[in-house]
Amino acid sequence: MPLSSRPAAAVLATASAVAAALIGAAPAQAAAVTNTPTKLTTLAAPKSMTAANGRLFVSDGNAVAVLGTDGVTQKSVTGMFGARDVLASPSGDRVYVALSQAGAIAVIDTGTLAEVARYTTGECPVHLAFAGSRLFYGAGCDQWDGTIGSVDAATGTGLQTVETPDMYSAPLLAGAGNTLVAGVGGISSGPVYTYTVDGATVTGLAHKDTGGSLDRVSVSPDGKKVATAAGSPYHLAQYDAATMSVAGSFDTGAYPADVAYSHGGTMIGGGVDSTYGPGGNIVAFDVVAGTQVLSGNAHPKAAYNRPGPVSGTLTWSADDTRLYAILDDFTGRAEQPHIYYLAKGFETIPAPAVTTTRLTLVQPATAGAKVRATATVAGHPGVTVRFVRTSPAGNATVTARTNSAGAATVDIPAPAGGAVTAYYDGDDSNKASSAKVAYKTVTTTAVTVTGQYKTVNKVAYFHDKKNVVIKVAVSSPVAGRKINAALQGKSGGKWQTLQTKVFTLDASGRYYIGLVTANKRVPYRVVVKFTGDAYGKPSSATGRTLTIR
Repeated sequence: MPLSSRPAAAVLATASAVAAALIGAAPAQAAAVTNTPTKLTTLAAPKSMTAANGRLFVSDGNAVAVLGTDGVTQKSVTGMFGARDVLASPSGDRVYVALSQAGAIAVIDTGTLAEVARYTTGECPVHLAFAGSRLFYGAGCDQWDGTIGSVDAATGTGLQTVETPDMYSAPLLAGAGNTLVAGVGGISSGPVYTYTVDGATVTGLAHKDTGGSLDRVSVSPDGKKVATAAGSPYHLAQYDAATMSVAGSFDTGAYPADVAYSHGGTMIGGGVDSTYGPGGNIVAFDVVAGTQVLSGNAHPKAAYNRPGPVSGTLTWSADDTRLYAILDDFTGRAEQPHIYYLAKGFETIPAPAVTTTRLTLVQPATAGAKVRATATVAGHPGVTVRFVRTSPAGNATVTARTNSAGAATVDIPAPAGGAVTAYYDGDDSNKASSAKVAYKTVTTTAVTVTGQYKTVNKVAYFHDKKNVVIKVAVSSPVAGRKINAALQGKSGGKWQTLQTKVFTLDASGRYYIGLVTANKRVPYRVVVKFTGDAYGKPSSATGRTLTIR
């Protein structure tokens, strides 16, 4: 009575495992791309940054975070509702904060890190600039209600409004000497307006539609030049402040998002939202020669593409030896969609140190159990480890941070055997490392007699062998897995093997067996053994007794 494949049985489908140039001059050769150091911060929603008194002041939600140049938060100045632009005074002893949700500008002492004054403004102040003796603010709560106001920079008194054309949003501001610049973002024309300031009098100078969705404006320290950064064209554009005629451009590649003249006026810096571009994301140019002096590739994770800078955070150190920016690393994770890093242009990175990742697995002890993975990156607490499970059942990734001992442990679903690889992606100071360990799942084999039969004393009685269907299932399925099936008959009170045959399971781990021939009134049963493979441990099962009447 040979075994046969059951031709009428359904088979489940296999699951899928799833260079800068000035106008009129020949293009200058771009600086070689150099790695720029970054430091992880604890910022939550940075909008603007300025350097003063050896520290970095960052608007962050309803607070101003005071960072050291190592990216570590030294203090959080709270009560800064809707903090937007932060602006250092020329002397560096004060930082001014636009409070968009408080209708005011806060003044912070950069020595004591305490608020020492608050200037009343109109509603929704967003952007700030000094020009002449006035502190200007660009305000706007809704579309097409952008305005410019100002107060006396020293006292916060003498509130005045600047007459402007209709502005789509709170205007971007920059100022130096007696020059004030206002730019309007959010619209394709990218209009920029220049003004001269004499005491409390503001007089319009020139206007130009610069195009390309304006992100930021800057003014040279002497007030004679204006620079813009926009999504298009792919350069920092420079204009004459008095006429807004083109006065140079500095190629960055796609997409320039920030711009700032150095304090000495000899350099112009740019932040570039360039995930894969060849020219760096923190860049600087010699203003006179037009040559690129920095092409910084700031990438906090060695194995990842570089994140873009937060527009408004590009700022020079007081001595112009460093160009800082906040980088936004978008993770896509619901619990922490953004991680922010401090980039430090013009600072060199030492050769990254070699790291070692060790991985141990606790193999699944029961069918359906998870695999427990522990990765240790010695000497590296608080770093992220990616655990990647590869398996015929599909791939999965789980991340975790190492504890104080440099270890991270996760439990990973294991629908089938496979391997787990732990990746430490490294950073500017440390090389990436990884480790891989294979695992097997515990399997269970089941043999089920189905079809039209009657049970008497636990024996299945069939009228015809054609009605017999024996379903075999092995858990933690892997397509193409083999089983050994033995048909046994009982004679003289003993089970004897009549036939053995190898069958190939489908992607769901199942197979259906029928009987080709069978003697009547003889007890039969099927014994199935799965001998194990690279993905699963052995298991076996014996089906119930059946008889053909």
